[in-house]
Amino acid sequence: MKYKLLMLMLLWSVATIAQKKAITVTEQTITIPATGQQNILHYGFQKGDVVVLNVEPDKPGQTIKLEVQDYTSGAIVYSSQPVKKVKELKLTVPQKLVYKFIISSASDKAIPARLAIKRLPEKEETRHFNSNITWKTIADTTWTTASEKVLVKGELQPVTLVDKTFRVASMANLNPSRVSVPFKLPANTVHWVYWVGVGQQSVEELKNMTKLVTKGASVIASSTVSPVVGFGLGLLPSLPQVNASGNIDYYFMNKQSAEKFVADEEGWKPYTFAQGTGIISDYKKVALSETPKTTDGTLYAVFRNSNTVTGLDITLKIVAFEQEKKYVTKQVRKPLKIEQRQVPVFGE
Repeated sequence: MKYKLLMLMLLWSVATIAQKKAITVTEQTITIPATGQQNILHYGFQKGDVVVLNVEPDKPGQTIKLEVQDYTSGAIVYSSQPVKKVKELKLTVPQKLVYKFIISSASDKAIPARLAIKRLPEKEETRHFNSNITWKTIADTTWTTASEKVLVKGELQPVTLVDKTFRVASMANLNPSRVSVPFKLPANTVHWVYWVGVGQQSVEELKNMTKLVTKGASVIASSTVSPVVGFGLGLLPSLPQVNASGNIDYYFMNKQSAEKFVADEEGWKPYTFAQGTGIISDYKKVALSETPKTTDGTLYAVFRNSNTVTGLDITLKIVAFEQEKKYVTKQVRKPLKIEQRQVPVFGE
C-alpha cells in the first residue's frame, strides 16, 4: 500500500513539473472551414521540444481531421482519420523547424473549435524560444545557358589623322603667320597622340627612333612602326623633344576660336588640355576623357609664327588609337524563370 502511494506521489510530481515546464504557443478559437477548405497555421519549435496539441469542436458530434507537416521538407509528421477531437497529441521535434498544422472537416458548414498548442522544452536555455514566425519573400531563379557573342577588348588600332608638313610665314610676310589644321577623332578612340616639330632637324630626330620600335611591330599590321604610333602603343616611353626656345606657339580650339585666331581677331579662346609657346618640338598623349567635345566633332590645331622675318616649316603628326571591336562566343548563364515564394523566419 505504501509502495502504491509512493508511486502515485511520484507520478503526480512528474506531471506537476511537466505542467510547469509547458509553454503556451497559442490558445485560440478557430473556424474549421467546410469541406474542401482548410485552416492552416504555422509555428516554430526548437530541437528536443515536445509539442502538445489539443483541438476540440465547440459542438459535439462534429468530426475533424488533423495533419502536421515539416514545412521545409513537406514530410507528414502526423495524420489522423476523422475524429471528434484531438486530445493531448504529443510530437517530439527532431531539430529546429517549422510545423504546418492543417485542420479540416467533412462538414458542409464551418465548425468553430478551440485550439491549444503548447511546447515542453528539452532544455532550460531554450525555454524562451519564440515560436511565432514571420514571412520573407525570396526569388527562386531557374537558370539556363546559351551561346552568345560577347564583346571583349581587342588590340589598339592606330589611325593616322594628320601627317603633314606646312609652312607658317613670318609676321612680316604677306602670307599667313597663323595656320589652322582641323581633325576629327574616330568614334571608338581611346586616346590620341600628337607630335609637333619645327624644321628638318626635329623630323630627322623623330625618324631615328623608328628602329627602336620595329621589334614591337607585330602588334599592328605595318612592318615598320612610326615613333608616334609606338609611343601611343606604349612601345616608347617618350618622343624627341627639343627644350630650347623657338618661335612657334600652338593651341587646340573649336571652329569659332580657330577662325578668330587665324584672322588675328580678338575673342579666341584655347582649350587648356594641351598647348605650347615658343617651342621647337612638343608632343602629348591625350586621353579621351581630357578631350573637349565640340558641336561639329572637330578639333583645330592652330599655329603662330612669332618670328619677324623667317618663315618656318612645321611637321604635325596626329594619331588616334581605336579599341578594336572583338567578339567571342561564350556560354552565358541567363535566368529562365523567376518565381517569388515566401519562407518562414523565426522570431527573435
